[in-house]
Amino acid sequence: MSNKSAILNMRGISVKKPNLATVLLPISKFLQSGKNTDMETTLYTRIKERLDALGMTESAAAAKATLGIDAIRNLRRRHDAGELSASMSTKSLEKLAPVLQVSVEWLLHGDKSSGFESSSTIGRIPSANASFPPRYQSFDRTSSVPLLGQAATGPNGMFVLNGAEVGRLFTPPMLEGVAGAYGVRVFGTSMVPRYVAGETVWINPHEPVRQGDDVVVQILTDVENERQSYIKQFVSQSSKVTRLLQHNPEEGEEKELIFPTDRVFSVHKIVFHATI
Repeated sequence: MSNKSAILNMRGISVKKPNLATVLLPISKFLQSGKNTDMETTLYTRIKERLDALGMTESAAAAKATLGIDAIRNLRRRHDAGELSASMSTKSLEKLAPVLQVSVEWLLHGDKSSGFESSSTIGRIPSANASFPPRYQSFDRTSSVPLLGQAATGPNGMFVLNGAEVGRLFTPPMLEGVAGAYGVRVFGTSMVPRYVAGETVWINPHEPVRQGDDVVVQILTDVENERQSYIKQFVSQSSKVTRLLQHNPEEGEEKELIFPTDRVFSVHKIVFHATI
């Protein structure tokens, strides 16, 4: 007991010892209420973490996983727009996970059992004992696909393929060994910002087309052997009509284009694009 407490006791004044619990409780509550400094991760932030660790670009990883070249870029755009729960299909994640050297569970939930707990652990990952493609993977130079020429052009980004081969293009990985693959130049601004004029798109004529895919569609005309071509987003096709979407129609043009299905000559999927 301190001298001050002894003096107060002698004067008949009781001194109550402080309750340790009442002192520590506010401190514990303060510590518990402290803001967590670890940012909650999302699917995109985990993908970016692995891309940075492996020195890969979004497009290179998507191509290696045989996904659409913009699969990861589109996820980033949705994420940056505030859609933090933006996700990808399970099938796409199953293709992407081996490329990023993680499990699907880690991509979805950051599962610690996969060995990648946070960015702070990346530096402690053992060195790979097998080779991995460099950041800039060169395409096969022994094969190429034809670049088809265009003749007349018209509204809604319409163009006419004249059937002539005006050049040769490198073969991206997803088109290696694909018979009949070809490329065309983008005409007009009807698909901005997805595609810009002068850009090149590569087409796989055998790939199944689904809603939301970008396609090259050829429409029969009344002129013999003439077909109007369009680069658009595929919406749907029934026995009666085929519906397409353009992102940036000119004034007076509709955003959705509808053609009689019996006039549709072909619908081919775009699998790659680049400015060359």
